[in-house]
Amino acid sequence: MSDIVDDLLRLSEDPNSDPKSRRRQTMECLVQTLLTMADAEIGPEEAQHRHSIIHLTTIIGDMTGTIAEADDPTFAAIVREAAVLIRSLQRRQADAARFTVH
Repeated sequence: MSDIVDDLLRLSEDPNSDPKSRRRQTMECLVQTLLTMADAEIGPEEAQHRHSIIHLTTIIGDMTGTIAEADDPTFAAIVREAAVLIRSLQRRQADAARFTVH
């Protein structure tokens, strides 16, 4: 699996689109990534965790336009925090997978 965070950051560096379009594309990719991760949380014990991811995803989705309009430092901070969140979720899912019986 490619590093999702690297993919997100590469999107924001696409020289063929204007900055707002790149930012929107980055946020849309973030939303899709989080939804995919939420779908992976299928057990009953993960219901609250899944709900939290979906809630955050909804907030980010609703704010995509505002985030795309943010100044550079604010946008960079949002992407950094998203990267931390995604990496944390990836580690959690990897840890949980070690204990899953197939």
